[in-house]
Amino acid sequence: MNVTGKRTLVFSLIALCNLYGQDSYQLEEVIATGKTGSATAFETGGKENVNSQGYNKDAIDLYSGPIGISALKVVGMSPSVDYQPAEVFGSNETSFHDPLRIRGKNQSGPGGVYMLESLPISGNPGGGKTMFDMENISWIDLYKGYMPADKSLGFSNLIGKVDMIVDRPKKEMETTVSQTVGSDNALRTFLRFDTGQMGDVSAFGSVSKTSGDKWKGEGDLDRTNVMLGMTYKPNDNFKSELFYAHSEDDHHNYYGLSYTEAKDLDANYKKDWNTAYPTTKNANYYDWNKQSFTDDVVTANLEYRFANDSVLSFKPYYSKDKGEYWFTNMPATPATSPVTQWLIDHDRYGAVLAYEIPIIEEMAMKIGYWYGEQDLPGPPTSRRMYTVSNTGQLTYNGWNMLAEEATHKFSSPFVQFSGDIKDFSYAFGIRYLDFKLAGINSHTAGANSASISSDYDTALSQVALDPWSSVASKTFTEWLPSAYLGYKVTSNTEVYFDYGRSYGYDVNLFPTYLSNRATYVSKGVTLQKLWDKQNLEISDNYDVGLKYRVGSIVLSPNLFYTKVSGKQATIYDTQYGINYPTNNLDAESYGAEFAISGAATESIDFLASAFYNRYYYTENFQTSALATTSTKNNQVPDAPMQGLKGSMTYKIGSFKFTPIVRYTASRYGNVEHTQEIPSFTTVDFNVDYKLPKIQSIKESNMQLSFVNLLDKHYIASIITPDNALAADTTQPTYLAGMPFGVYLTLNMKF
Repeated sequence: MNVTGKRTLVFSLIALCNLYGQDSYQLEEVIATGKTGSATAFETGGKENVNSQGYNKDAIDLYSGPIGISALKVVGMSPSVDYQPAEVFGSNETSFHDPLRIRGKNQSGPGGVYMLESLPISGNPGGGKTMFDMENISWIDLYKGYMPADKSLGFSNLIGKVDMIVDRPKKEMETTVSQTVGSDNALRTFLRFDTGQMGDVSAFGSVSKTSGDKWKGEGDLDRTNVMLGMTYKPNDNFKSELFYAHSEDDHHNYYGLSYTEAKDLDANYKKDWNTAYPTTKNANYYDWNKQSFTDDVVTANLEYRFANDSVLSFKPYYSKDKGEYWFTNMPATPATSPVTQWLIDHDRYGAVLAYEIPIIEEMAMKIGYWYGEQDLPGPPTSRRMYTVSNTGQLTYNGWNMLAEEATHKFSSPFVQFSGDIKDFSYAFGIRYLDFKLAGINSHTAGANSASISSDYDTALSQVALDPWSSVASKTFTEWLPSAYLGYKVTSNTEVYFDYGRSYGYDVNLFPTYLSNRATYVSKGVTLQKLWDKQNLEISDNYDVGLKYRVGSIVLSPNLFYTKVSGKQATIYDTQYGINYPTNNLDAESYGAEFAISGAATESIDFLASAFYNRYYYTENFQTSALATTSTKNNQVPDAPMQGLKGSMTYKIGSFKFTPIVRYTASRYGNVEHTQEIPSFTTVDFNVDYKLPKIQSIKESNMQLSFVNLLDKHYIASIITPDNALAADTTQPTYLAGMPFGVYLTLNMKF
């Protein structure tokens, strides 16, 4: 079946989910603990998401910030989660991945951390990082080590998953309106309409518009989002649901400081790309550093409950990501740097079929199968190259990467057993992964000339296939076990142990080969020879912890250990006498986490989390024929070893006052630990006022948000792969965090 046929099939299956059926079945709900309206007391209450860290609707509203378009801002309050966006929107930056680390691990390769309704709808590179309005999300689950077999799907689950649950259509007709204004011309309008129950059908539709200027330099953000949802419930045995989201995001990127500039942050805090169009040979112009993406996501859910209480579910999904990055290749040397236009156009689609049946009172079984496909990039397949003339004109100069479109494929059956036996609770699962990494037909050699057409398809026909930089597809297979065992010591105390194996793969080898093709060819080394040596990166994750409840307060301390094999680094291969990135090194991580949340009194809710984690290579690695880099036991870059976060909401009358404090310990920008970034603390402060009831308005409130209240100058995130070595001339760059900002929001429900 060709690609068009497969996509047609997926869309047809999604449509069928909402056209046919005989009633809805409600799975066990996720229960938020604490008092009504508490944004700090949250916990997982269902077997579907055992041992995740869950955020309820009130927590999402509070921690997503005044703009409310980033789920990563929410989970950033969890211990061992380090998410430091450069600005209030939380939009993605020039690293082509979100600035996110979980237990020291960063996102890598084409895998995405986001899931919607437990479906792998996200990836990298590309847009879609902030394509969901948080008003449409009712719950967020964070998985860090252990992941249930059916919650870990995608190109990668190496660092964990962030699973967003859609806020279903309301039973009664309702209109929600929100308006935000703030610093740097920030403006956001959100509107949602719920139809209420109309016979067997209920639906909602929302639209939002977000815009604002960068807080330094020139450039802005312009984002438009639409989301639709519909449920069909004809009787007590059948349910079908359909969700669709569309996002258009155009924004300029921030300049990344060098380490020398970052060390003198007060002097360079506002340094950004040049704002005037160049009149000399200078590539550091702001309008050549931007991104523009259009994203669409469709998911559906079809469930049927049989007489024996077993449930058959079918969940197809489709996502499309199309757009482009513009970036200056070498900002440190703008007089000689080219400018790249990276074209992105890829789809993700697939489905999950599952059958859940209670075998005995103490055991339920879920058996299922996931099939998915994900188009390139990554690795990159279409990058146009431009040069800057002596008078500052941008001139097309061919392609620095040109390859045919191809598709990664995933086939993965799974089974999980779960239940309760007296004071024990358990969930044991296993998933088999058959991962076919797409082959690459490269046409890059000979494409770096202005004589080659700037049209992608025409350029492919003009340039011959390059056998040196082309590879066949490669299949990885892996068993992925998971286990959770809890024991209730007392009515309010539970101890647990869990284990999960996660996987990932970096795709840096192909672009590295292209950049150094002449060297590899001179050594007689094809990309295929290096490709054959690649392995999956595998993490075996172990946790032991405690859950203790005092009234509505929950304490959750835990210890974790991870053994990593196949971690990527750029090493020297003595067989071929060359350097290249390969997934063949070992690493370890261990640490401790503590979280506490709940309602201290009728008027005070609070949350606090703390962590200590170490993530490091367990060996040095060779970087040349004569040199070995001392990386053993060094913490990986951009991974703080300690962190503290906390918030407290004080309620008095119609007011809520909430300070939010985040402390991040010092980090390093490189694996050799020669570029240290100091620790920092930021303080946000929110004031919420519930307005008096007005006729025809169900409820309304105003929120005043102060971001970075103390106007702290700090480095938010570091753009560096873990294997970026100064010896390889790969230098990290440093993004400054946003200054003090004020935002006012009015929310109303009719």
